[in-house]
Amino acid sequence: MVDVRGLLLLHELRVRGTLALAADALHISHSAASHRLAVLEREVGTPIAERVGRRLQLTSAGQALAECAERVKTDLDSTDAVIETVRDTVSGRVKIGLFQTAALRVFPRLLDDLRETYPGVRLESSQMLAAAALSTLQTGGLDVAIVPSYLYDPAVPPAGFHVDELYAERLHLMLPAAHPLAGRDAPIEITELRSEQWIAGETIDHLVSKLCRTAGFEPDIVHRTSDYVLMTMLVSSGHGISILPVSTNLAEHLPPVVLKPLALAKAHYRVLAVMRETSRRRPAVAAVIAAMRMRA
Repeated sequence: MVDVRGLLLLHELRVRGTLALAADALHISHSAASHRLAVLEREVGTPIAERVGRRLQLTSAGQALAECAERVKTDLDSTDAVIETVRDTVSGRVKIGLFQTAALRVFPRLLDDLRETYPGVRLESSQMLAAAALSTLQTGGLDVAIVPSYLYDPAVPPAGFHVDELYAERLHLMLPAAHPLAGRDAPIEITELRSEQWIAGETIDHLVSKLCRTAGFEPDIVHRTSDYVLMTMLVSSGHGISILPVSTNLAEHLPPVVLKPLALAKAHYRVLAVMRETSRRRPAVAAVIAAMRMRA
């Protein structure tokens, strides 16, 4: 019988591509990973990896065994979910990746709620863009990815993953206080922004460029940042305009800007929680998702 630890290493090697990254994912040294791989080859009785240049490449036997290893990992994840379920209290570590405005909306109240209601749950978070969060989720680095899905550019979660909608949020045009349109009560048309300079973030790349092109022009993007605090500071100082995908009650925590509605039927986006089926069955993950939905 082969050692399960060797199978888990093989799974990580297949997913991550290098032995160094596989070792990091399992929190072991590179030398320990090399030894574990050698032990697995002796147990199997045939080479499962070969060096091609400076990288290890799985042999056909290694590929077949890696597919078995993936099923083993899924079974182990299911076992963890069962263990959590039979405990008297909800506990366990939950790793989430989320984008900045989602973090602004739910943190730190979410952490306060978990500390009070589920003190046994350890929530670990990383701020990242949607593509990185979904990629990290696929490689097992996250339990849950919190990603935006714009109606003009919907998110495409990996096949076979469970998706929950947490909430929907409106998009606001963000203007400096001295802007000529800042005093307008009526929603603003995209065509009125043809001559504006833009400060781009993930929202601009995924939404505004498409809206402007549909209206017949390219947005003049002069600054790029995924940090909405910096974006808001630049708008507040009169260095451009942007889109702020955040509720107006959170805008008070940012530098002073004027938020205006857009004359768009789809001027909002959905926030999704994407997770593996095995993660969804974990009580600790369910507790985090429920708390996020309540605070949203």
